[in-house]
Amino acid sequence: MSSYRLYLLICGLGSFAGKVAFTLNLIYQATVVGLSPLQLVLVGTVMETVCFIAQVPTGVIADVVSRRLSVIIGYLLMGAGLLVWGLVPSFAGIVAATVIWSIGAVCVDGAEEAWAADEIEPGRVTSAFVRGGQINQAGSLLGILAAVGLATFGLAVPIVAGGVLTLALGALLMLFMTEDRWSPGSAGSAGSGSPGSAGSGSPGSAGSPGSAGSPGSVAVGAWRSMGRQVVAGGRAVRGSALLTGLVAGTFFAGLSSEGFDRLSQPFLIPYVGDRPVVFGALAVIASLGAIGATGLIGRRLDMSHPRRVGRLLAVVQAVTAAGMICFGLAGQWWVAVPLYLLVRLLRDTSAPILNVWLVSATAPSSRATVFSIQSQADALGQIAGGPPVGVVAARTSLGAGISVAGLFLLPAMALFGWAARRSPVAENRPAVEVSTAAHG
Repeated sequence: MSSYRLYLLICGLGSFAGKVAFTLNLIYQATVVGLSPLQLVLVGTVMETVCFIAQVPTGVIADVVSRRLSVIIGYLLMGAGLLVWGLVPSFAGIVAATVIWSIGAVCVDGAEEAWAADEIEPGRVTSAFVRGGQINQAGSLLGILAAVGLATFGLAVPIVAGGVLTLALGALLMLFMTEDRWSPGSAGSAGSGSPGSAGSGSPGSAGSPGSAGSPGSVAVGAWRSMGRQVVAGGRAVRGSALLTGLVAGTFFAGLSSEGFDRLSQPFLIPYVGDRPVVFGALAVIASLGAIGATGLIGRRLDMSHPRRVGRLLAVVQAVTAAGMICFGLAGQWWVAVPLYLLVRLLRDTSAPILNVWLVSATAPSSRATVFSIQSQADALGQIAGGPPVGVVAARTSLGAGISVAGLFLLPAMALFGWAARRSPVAENRPAVEVSTAAHG
């Protein structure tokens, strides 16, 4: 199997297995396992914390040892975690499964794309990523339908089935996944700045300890590079009003996301019941709506006017905050369900708007650092925001917890609006300049 076809298979089967496992997962946790609102949120906090901590070590493994190995280990761990998730219906079992799955997910994240970029023929890489995204969306929709069908045998069945499929994908990769165009040695040569040594294709030069350095030295270099990036990123935040607003706004948006993600489906159970077909239908509607809205916004966004893009994001956050607050206060199903779909639609479309804003408002030399800092702020916000929302939901009601999560978005709206006023009017006036030392 060619690397191109294998990557498309990974996109389709991985997305399908993930949706099978997670479409009704929160309903399973709330009804079968019987987790409290605080426990539901803490599971999400554990997931975000593990992913945040494991990012660097797993990235070093992918860059020092093998991207192929990192991807295979990742899918095997995710599959094992899902099996524990579905077969051990207790809070301790869910937490243990979350830790296992999260480490696996981080192993795959980034390493999969890096492997594809190296192993697929250069002229087909862009096509692979575009086609892979389309297959990913198709796999997600099919996975939702499969989850609903399997749930008729029990809510744990889709989770176990998703775990089995993920393990099967890992085993399939062990047989068919190759790594012929990349090695730790070639990566080290490329980084050394020696022309001709990295791309020569000579097996001897690729693995030469003299040209690449030992895996230990490469790992130390990776950690030092991360340290330099953190220092440069901190300086960038202090020195740029735009970046300060973006990071602070993203942090508050992260504060709100865990509450809605973990509590919204259990909140709907009294209104629509715990029937899998209802939540499956809602997931399909939300996915189709997000695909259509993202395409529509993508055609209308003008990257040459980052200030307008920033203002649009501030408006989206304002409407999302209002939708979440009203959703938490809803007393009828015909109010709660449309608000639930509206919030999901807006949250799915806000991510590409933010990406366009970051790209249009930053210079190429600073772009990677800005994205990295923004992702870290989002993760820290989710870690910090989950527990207080869970405490409110546990002591009062699920709706109150969701409304509090919506209140967290109000500072994000204000900060994004403040940052938008400091964005460049045209793309030839980049607002953020960060030292290239941030890239190590």
